[in-house]
Amino acid sequence: MKKIILNHKSYLGYNETIKYIEEIKKIKQKDVEIIIYPSVPFIALYKDIKNIGAQNFYSYNYGSYTGEINLESLKSMNINYTLIGHSERKKYKLDNYEQIKDKLFKSINAGFETILCVGELEYIKKPIKYIYKELNYLIKSIDYEKLNKLKIAYEPSWAIGSGETPEINEIEKIITNIKKYFEKKYEIQIEVYYGGSVDESNIKEILKVSDGVLIGKKSTNIEELKKIISQISQNN
Repeated sequence: MKKIILNHKSYLGYNETIKYIEEIKKIKQKDVEIIIYPSVPFIALYKDIKNIGAQNFYSYNYGSYTGEINLESLKSMNINYTLIGHSERKKYKLDNYEQIKDKLFKSINAGFETILCVGELEYIKKPIKYIYKELNYLIKSIDYEKLNKLKIAYEPSWAIGSGETPEINEIEKIITNIKKYFEKKYEIQIEVYYGGSVDESNIKEILKVSDGVLIGKKSTNIEELKKIISQISQNN
């Protein structure tokens, strides 16, 4: 089943979140699986909704980590997804590759369904070489038998919030090569998603060549989200 991943970033306030939850419960979609990454302060408000993820965390366990989030706390709220390596956290120097690697190791070993974001920070002609370099560094610390918890999101940074996306055939080529990377090197099949300016005009085409999509700011507007989701069911 295709995945629709909603990354709310830091857009919604408390009252907006309450209204959003009321509305999201009304959306019935049997053709796709929706995963929500709420704004961090309000993540506990989603405790009764299936498939909720954390945009960030710091440690495995409870402890003396002022201002940080730990995986044990997330488990206690039935959070079952994490998001690691998002380009905005790289852009604003909130995570470097060493920190991303550490978080990836912790998330997978704690049993979370883990979405790792990869992709070029600016437009380049052969992004797959950049992605291979990222994967070679980040994946080598993970036990092979635990890689079934890993999912990959291809998100070219230049496409996020820009209204521009790579050509569909380019997205397909990159996703295919990422899948081949895991099949050849680790002998596993892995889900690969696309993120970056996904909207109602392109979601159907992107879902044809990917296992799902990441949607950012547009996913926080419930009416925009309904339009996007309505496209999936049309002429399926």
